[in-house]
Amino acid sequence: MSIAASDSTMDSEFPVFKFERNHPTVPSELWNVPAPPEQLYIQGDPNSLEILKRLPEAGLAIVGTRNPQPRTCSFLEKRVCELSPSQLIIVSGMARGIDAIAHAAALRAGLPTIGILGTGIDIPYPQASLPLRKQILKQGGLLVSEFHPGTRGFPSHFLERNRLIAGWSKATWVVEASHRSGALNTAHWARQQDRLCFALPSFPGDPTLSGNQTLIDREHALPFWGIHSLGAAWLELATQGMGAPSRPAKESVQLVRNADAESLCLEVQKLTQSQGSAPVSELLNWAIHGGWSPDRFFTALELGLKNKQIQDYFGNLISTC
Repeated sequence: MSIAASDSTMDSEFPVFKFERNHPTVPSELWNVPAPPEQLYIQGDPNSLEILKRLPEAGLAIVGTRNPQPRTCSFLEKRVCELSPSQLIIVSGMARGIDAIAHAAALRAGLPTIGILGTGIDIPYPQASLPLRKQILKQGGLLVSEFHPGTRGFPSHFLERNRLIAGWSKATWVVEASHRSGALNTAHWARQQDRLCFALPSFPGDPTLSGNQTLIDREHALPFWGIHSLGAAWLELATQGMGAPSRPAKESVQLVRNADAESLCLEVQKLTQSQGSAPVSELLNWAIHGGWSPDRFFTALELGLKNKQIQDYFGNLISTC
C-alpha cells in the first residue's frame, strides 16, 4: 500500500501520498511516460485518487503563456465553461497565466482538475497560486509532483513535468504560445506520446500566437475553433458549443444522413487503399474543405460506425463498405 502522511510544512487538511514507481493506485499507463518517475507525491482527499483511473482517456491538458492577452483569457474561460456537462478532467501545470486560468475555470465549471508541479509538493510556486491550490483540493482535485518535498523550481524541472501533463491527457490544447513559449514543449511531449494536440489559430502576423500557428502549419496540432474541435478526441463533443444548425425537413433527415455516411465511407475506402487507414483528423479536414460543418461530419461518422460501414482503430479508420 501507499504511504500516506500529512506534510508538516504544509498548511493543509489534505494528506500527501507517496507512491513508488508502478504502484497500482496510479494506473499503469500514467507510469508509462518517457523517463518514468521513481515516485509520485500526490496531495488530495483519498477519495479523489479515483479520478486517476479515468486518465488519460478523460484528460484534457490546457497549457500556454504566463502572460496571455485578455481576449485569450476570455476565450479560454468560456470554452472551459462549455465543457461543464462533459466528463473531462482538466490537467495543467499551476503556473500563472493560462495554467491558472484553466484550473480556475475548471473549478467554476464543476470539472475536476489536476495540477502537475515543477517543484516539490510543499512548495507553493508561484506564491500567488496558494489560494488556487487550496480550492483545487477542496473541490476534489489533485496536486502531483515527481520531485521530493523541498525541491525548488528550476527551469529544467518545468520542462520535465510537461511530459506528465501531456502523457496523463488524451489531448493537449495549446491556448496561446509565442515561438519561444514553454507550452510548445508540452506539445512536443504530446506528439512523442501519440497524443492529439490542438492549438488556437493565429491572426496573420500576431507574434503572441506564432507558436500556435507553427504547430498547425507543421501539422503538429489541429486548429481549435471551439469545443466541437475536440470531437477529434471525444466524439460526444463534436456538436457542442456550435448553436443549433439548420436541418432538412424531418422526413428527409435520415436520407441525408445516410448519404453523408456513404460519402464518408467512400473517402475512408479511398484512403485505406492508398495509405492503409484514414486518420480522423485527415477526414475532418477533407469534410471541412468540402463545405461540411464539424457537426455534419461527426454525425456521418457516428452513423458509419453504428452501421459497421467504418471501423475505428484508435483514431484510424478503415472502410468495410
